[in-house]
Amino acid sequence: MKKFCRIFALLLVAVLLVGCGTGTKEFTCGDLTMTVPSYMRDVSGNADFSAFTFALDSTRIAVFGLEETYAEYPVLEDYTLEEYAELTLEANGLDVLAKERSTADYRYFDYTASVGTDTYRYLVGCYQTEDGFWTVQVCSLVTNFDLEAFLEYLDSVSFN
Repeated sequence: MKKFCRIFALLLVAVLLVGCGTGTKEFTCGDLTMTVPSYMRDVSGNADFSAFTFALDSTRIAVFGLEETYAEYPVLEDYTLEEYAELTLEANGLDVLAKERSTADYRYFDYTASVGTDTYRYLVGCYQTEDGFWTVQVCSLVTNFDLEAFLEYLDSVSFN
């Protein structure tokens, strides 16, 4: 009986330690890799998100990524990162300014949008790679928006 209790106690400790993990995971799509909360699930195959290169969802936040390559849009080869961010703002009818992230190489902006009776806040990062541009959006209900956490997700974006 003592042996059973010891084994049970060890299993209980192991389960508790697994539950106390970092709470994040690495997500990769093509040459993009980023750190996201471990509870996110990939919904890229869902028809509702077909306009995006990838989509991650949860009950708390969503992350959407869009890659626009020079091969698909040759005109983009003439754009700088700053110009691409401004183009993204114009194309979406947003009257906000893109800011330079001093600790990373991307431009970002945020905005709010209503969907039905809910209001969402989006934090958007624009990145330039050798192949083109990526736009990554992190969003949540306004009441759940966490600027510092969302900036950390955008800061974690890297390219192979």
